[in-house]
Amino acid sequence: MVGISGGSFKIPLMVLACGVPMKIAIGTSSAMVAVTALMGFAGHTIAGDFNFIWGVPMVCAAVINGLLGGNISIKTNSDRLKKIFAYSTFAAALFMFSITYTNG
Repeated sequence: MVGISGGSFKIPLMVLACGVPMKIAIGTSSAMVAVTALMGFAGHTIAGDFNFIWGVPMVCAAVINGLLGGNISIKTNSDRLKKIFAYSTFAAALFMFSITYTNG
C-alpha cells in the first residue's frame, strides 16, 4: 500500500505478537523484500522494461547500503534497533501525512 513491502507492519507483528527477536525479524523482512524485488526485476526484464542506465547504479547502491546496514545492525543492541525502527517509522508516517494533505 505504501511501497515499503509492509515492513512497518511485519516487523512489529513478528516482534510483539510472535516473540521473534528484533534482529531475526529485520532479517526475515529483508529477505522477503529481496525476493519481492527479484521477482519485480525478472518481470520487468522479461517485459523489456528494465532500464540499465538507472538499474545498475541503483543495484550497486542497494548492495553497498545493504551490506553496510547489515554490519551496523549486527553491532547494535536490540533495544536500540527497536527505537531506531520506531522513530524511522514515525518519521515516514509524518512524511506521508504531510504529502497527502499538502497535495490535496
